Amino acid sequence: MDYKLKFTYKADNKIKTVERENDDVSFDLRQSANGLKLTVIPKKQISDISFYLERNYEYQTDSRFFANGFQSWTDTKEFTRNEMMADEGLIGKGIFGKSPFGINLVGDYTFIEQPKEYGNFHAISFAYVRNDKNVDLFASFNDRTGYTIIYADMNKNTLRFSKDVEGITITEPYELLDLYFDNGGYDEAFDRYFAKMNVKPLTDKKIKGYTSWYNYYQNISENIILRDLEAISKKTDKVNTFQIDDGYQTAVGDWLSINKTKFPNGMKPIADKIHEKGYRAGLWLAPFGAQKGSKLVSEHPDWLVKGKNGKPIMVGANWGGFYAVDIDNADARAYIKNVFDTVLNNWGFDLVKLDFLYATAVVPLHNKTRGQLAYESIDFLRECVGDKQILGCGVQQMPCFGKVEYMRIGADMALGWKHKFFRNLTHREDVSTPNAIHNSVYRRCLNGRAFLCDPDVFLLRKTNIHFTPEQQKVLAKFIKLFGSVLFMSDNIDEYDDEQLAVFNDTLADDDAKIVAINETNDKLFIDYIQNGEPYTLGFCVTDGNIYCQ
Repeated sequence: MDYKLKFTYKADNKIKTVERENDDVSFDLRQSANGLKLTVIPKKQISDISFYLERNYEYQTDSRFFANGFQSWTDTKEFTRNEMMADEGLIGKGIFGKSPFGINLVGDYTFIEQPKEYGNFHAISFAYVRNDKNVDLFASFNDRTGYTIIYADMNKNTLRFSKDVEGITITEPYELLDLYFDNGGYDEAFDRYFAKMNVKPLTDKKIKGYTSWYNYYQNISENIILRDLEAISKKTDKVNTFQIDDGYQTAVGDWLSINKTKFPNGMKPIADKIHEKGYRAGLWLAPFGAQKGSKLVSEHPDWLVKGKNGKPIMVGANWGGFYAVDIDNADARAYIKNVFDTVLNNWGFDLVKLDFLYATAVVPLHNKTRGQLAYESIDFLRECVGDKQILGCGVQQMPCFGKVEYMRIGADMALGWKHKFFRNLTHREDVSTPNAIHNSVYRRCLNGRAFLCDPDVFLLRKTNIHFTPEQQKVLAKFIKLFGSVLFMSDNIDEYDDEQLAVFNDTLADDDAKIVAINETNDKLFIDYIQNGEPYTLGFCVTDGNIYCQ
């Protein structure tokens, strides 16, 4: 296969571009039938590196390009040549090009060339082109040296491979690409890919139960949590996990400072109560985040990720804006380790949902790429948590392969089906039921291979909700088919017999198995077998119109 190389770098205070060896650099490109490796060999110190390796690829009229998104929430799906990828939206771009609260850092908008034409797409770490039932898989073996980026131009019939290596200066050989290629059926291709990487999930046990977020959000209290715990323990025997989400702490970042108005007895007695019911106790944290106004920010500004101007940078709009903790700071690492020791060993929680993990790797730091920072962040969390369990969220997928037990693979579900804003206003990581559905369908390749996938919640209550009862049943069945984390956020005491039956069916152990998936113009049809009987689930992804269930 012929490849075109374009390599740009800085040496001797000059920006240079080469396509082959010169006096500054040479390249080692090794190809095989199942992939390639590209290494740059500097002959002197070089920096400001960018590059791509491009090849021809003949797309068919009905070819579909699977574009894996940057992190958990980034919209991920198969695209046709008649579609265009979204970008950070008008809110993310901000007024006069200044992104409010660093919203543009939530995704890949600051370091990837964003496609602006129909038929132009990009993927992070792995992608495929599907022609009928076969896929051509293109996947990275290792993004620790930087995020691998795969560009598809279905108009010019090209594939382009690149890597985000911004921020590093090198004097020694540096691996730019290590790619795996495969062709075949969807499941077979991904089976071979993960076998080649020797990656396996850390558990095969599904999570079934409750999380507080999607009913109360931050408005939780000890009374609410214990009430819902008591209700669920009386009404069903299907649950194994009960999770407390955001709202117990006085501020994001100040994890050991409990809001005593809402939780007067602290967190250990609640974990004990959860254990008395026979459940695993889960707790939400965003260990790399610190909101504006927290004690962490005011007392330890040196712990925060800083921009080129030396000032802390906001990395998202949640909680009125928040900053990222720099885990290369020894004192910050010691603080985070102490938080986990307290939560897991003193309070007694068994599982931690760790959110907004992308935050430590939004800008290159300390002569490390974003990819290297992401890998080191996950390695650090695994060290902190030890043999307790992690549910990852808001994080790049590949650094978590084989490192976390469970993983959110889509956007947050909304409390209704349709997107709450016009699509061109919002970024690709925004709360969105349609995006959560698409991500669950098209990242199913990770479930049971890299970790167990969390497609987000199903909700069956009749209040504080904007789904119809029929849509709720469809989403519950969808979550059952695609998920290994089966959470709801309702007070089960309010369920009638029909709602309780749907809840128990969703959590029941049976042999529900997907047979085929077909999508055309956002009309999704899922053929599956449950308890030996064939069924089809059909609905419109964008508006929730139901065709069959």
